[in-house]
Amino acid sequence: MSVEAVHYASDETVTLDLSDKRELKLSAGVWADLGQPSDCPLTVSQLETLELEACYTMIRNKMLGFLAVREHSATELRKKFKQRLYKLAICDISALVERCLLEMQESDFQSDERFTRRFVESKLTNKPQGPFKILQDLQNRGISNELAQTVLNELSDQDIWLKKAVECLARIQKNAKIQTQAALSQKLYQRGFAWETIEQALEEYQNLAEHADTGKFNSVSVVLTTKNP
Repeated sequence: MSVEAVHYASDETVTLDLSDKRELKLSAGVWADLGQPSDCPLTVSQLETLELEACYTMIRNKMLGFLAVREHSATELRKKFKQRLYKLAICDISALVERCLLEMQESDFQSDERFTRRFVESKLTNKPQGPFKILQDLQNRGISNELAQTVLNELSDQDIWLKKAVECLARIQKNAKIQTQAALSQKLYQRGFAWETIEQALEEYQNLAEHADTGKFNSVSVVLTTKNP
């Protein structure tokens, strides 16, 4: 096995044409560190290094592509590569992904804290969801409860959650038949709102409905508690 041609690119990578008709794209620095062995057969060690670094370059380019589209948590990136590259047996994918993640973090291309902040901001802007649902979604994306709670506390307060809960009630009532307060409170609970917020939201929304003379609520009287029914 030998290198038949070398093509340098402006992004500091090099593409090698091997004698078995394969192309390997890797860092030009790695190629230089190997002594650019293009005038003699490759040793087993050299070939393994080239294949490994070509795999790393592929992972790096894909990861940069993912991060260019939107912020990702480290766990999200791990899952994406596990799903897409699990068939590759040429190298230890998980080790290369971790190596690439470390490079992205050191370069500040990837940050779980920045991802968390963008995620919470998006939810607060676009979704009538409560804090518990947002915390659960962040946990599913590998964000620690401590980090998630810290960011959530920075970007929100009780007034925001009350406003979100009332907004959620308006959406529920708009697309459904008249419901009891018990049914509405359960729906709010499923969307991640605290029971204290639910009680306040139901009272405020009912006052708004009565003021507008819309007759939104069923006349059935339900006593709400702060415990899960």
